[in-house]
Amino acid sequence: MRRTLPILSLALALCAGAMPALAGGTLYDDGINPYAVVTPVPAPVPVPVYEPEWYFRADFAAAFGAQPSVSASGTPFAGGDIGVGAGGLSKDFEPSFVGGVGVGYIWGPAIRTDFTVDIHSIMQAKYNGSLIYGGANDLDFSDKTRFMSTILLFNAYYDFRTGTPFTPYLGGGVGFAVNQLTQEITASDSVEGDENASSRSTHIGFAGAAMAGVTWEINSFFALDINYRFLHIAGSDVNTPIYDSSSTISIGDLNEHQIRAGFRFYVN
Repeated sequence: MRRTLPILSLALALCAGAMPALAGGTLYDDGINPYAVVTPVPAPVPVPVYEPEWYFRADFAAAFGAQPSVSASGTPFAGGDIGVGAGGLSKDFEPSFVGGVGVGYIWGPAIRTDFTVDIHSIMQAKYNGSLIYGGANDLDFSDKTRFMSTILLFNAYYDFRTGTPFTPYLGGGVGFAVNQLTQEITASDSVEGDENASSRSTHIGFAGAAMAGVTWEINSFFALDINYRFLHIAGSDVNTPIYDSSSTISIGDLNEHQIRAGFRFYVN
């Protein structure tokens, strides 16, 4: 009986020391205590995934169907139309090319907007001819006008989400065009002699566009955009003094059909 008491006391002491560990009261670096009780590991916190909101874009377009009206009046045409018995007209309005950049914002799964700036390639109209007036007086002339436009548009689009990397869309834009016309005249008159003159004018007019295209999402940063755009640019004119009078070239509204390709770069 005397030997049994010390043995029971030792067993109780060992059990008392093991209880905190069994209850998970002691933690160790490896997450497991010596008594095979596994310490619970916290669940990982989900990392939120944000859709991009902003994007930058760059586009290039080839245009066709642009044949605006061109008329000329004034000296050396005695106030009449240059096209009447005065010489030939040659117009170089197509093919033309447009390049531009822009920045956009994505408002939701289907709606986005952007602001674009495009530079139109130089187009030109040229009159050449000769005429006899006053019975014996002879005039030879060349009247050349170059047309260039900078187009600024605010655009809105509706994207038709398909659940694939390909997203068709429709869009439209409004803004204004800064048209710059440069006129150069070379004339030789049997009475007045030779004279060269040139001038430049800048006009701001309405511009509008309608688009239909498809976007290919290459990855979360880049997308390829292929689209058709109808572009309207208001007409302009330029006036150049010559021979104590002036010559005026008027170019009508420009309506172009464009095939465009470009890249978008998304920013989270």
